[in-house]
Amino acid sequence: MTGARRQASRGPSRLWPFKARGDIVTIVDLGAQKVACAIACLNTPHFGLDAGPRDIEVLGSATVRSSGFSKGRIVNIAAAETSVRRAVAQAEAQAQITAGEVVVTGQFEGLTTQIFEAKPGAGRPAILKEDAFAISAAVEEQCLSVQRKLLHMFTSSPQEDDMLMPSYSGGTPASEVDVIAISMPQKGARQFAVCLSRSMLTLRGFVAGPVAAALAVTNSLERQAGVLVIDMGAQSTGYALFSQGVPVVVECINSGGQQITDLIAQVFALRKFEAERAKVRYGSVFDGLQADLDLPVRNGETGEPISKFALNHLIRSNASLVFRAVNERLKGAGYSVPMGGTVLTGGGSLLPGIRELASHLLASEVRTAKPIALNGLNAGNALAALVGGCLYASRHQSAGEMPYAPGLASKDSSYASRIGQWLRASF
Repeated sequence: MTGARRQASRGPSRLWPFKARGDIVTIVDLGAQKVACAIACLNTPHFGLDAGPRDIEVLGSATVRSSGFSKGRIVNIAAAETSVRRAVAQAEAQAQITAGEVVVTGQFEGLTTQIFEAKPGAGRPAILKEDAFAISAAVEEQCLSVQRKLLHMFTSSPQEDDMLMPSYSGGTPASEVDVIAISMPQKGARQFAVCLSRSMLTLRGFVAGPVAAALAVTNSLERQAGVLVIDMGAQSTGYALFSQGVPVVVECINSGGQQITDLIAQVFALRKFEAERAKVRYGSVFDGLQADLDLPVRNGETGEPISKFALNHLIRSNASLVFRAVNERLKGAGYSVPMGGTVLTGGGSLLPGIRELASHLLASEVRTAKPIALNGLNAGNALAALVGGCLYASRHQSAGEMPYAPGLASKDSSYASRIGQWLRASF
């Protein structure tokens, strides 16, 4: 690659706002402890959520220490701008490409899922694919009315050739369709856009972090059967529940590994770097009596050795809160952990014993997983969302996902406007 090669600035296609054959996309993963960037070449247009790793070549990547981000939002825009600039600049230097437009992923504050019911007007037997953009406009307008930014839209069932909803067994087309909308607060979206613009970058779109992480650690068969993916980050934990191949619940909880570190530092009067080292080197969620050993770590107040039992008990009690919160939120939304079980990823999933603890509390099969390796990027658990962002941007449209692209001209067409009016009446 040469420095003369630059990222193309072609606009979005009619079906999908990302790029196609031979184009380059820049993914930025914003977290509380790290900002990661990957510049990837999309070799082949791919349809469906399963773009193969051979279809993506990562030209440059970088991970830097984060500053200015906390619990999925920007708390210091100047510090956040510096972190983004450093990560993108290092990736650009490796790829010898100047990035212009970026796709942002992360565990955004206020990320949530809503389900709308769309029905056709009188005299129409079913909602057709040609109505998709009108539905997109209606759902986007509904989100804007409550100050939310629409990120993704899915239908609750796979699509047939002409309909958004498959036919019943008797051959009669379905007369309604459930539309799953994933959104975040508009205020947070504007903050990210301002931060990137100050870094001389253009925000092309968002990818919900839990969805991106799920794409990196599961396959289409698992998502079709139903699976829960939990991405355990530093200050927040995101989870995505998949049913019939599409995410039906996507949320973030303001609890992560850094809270455990802070509590260890507070209880044992340690400095934060000492608490983090003790957690990583000696900590686990096993708090049995066989772990009642003295560690070569001194309590800052008493000067006595810290008991491994006390350290592990503290870690276990706080890690349990995360899984209980996920389980309660799923039950509150009318769901349970699916038969496909649970997949843990993210930096917090590396803690010894975390899989067994999650299996006990969620009453399901649990496995930990690192993201699949891409050409030029073999990432660990902490970069699952970055890998998933590359996979997401490498395809045009997933099974069951509606062609949502902000600002499309068809949104204002007279035909779409008329359909939108009677669709909005059903929401």
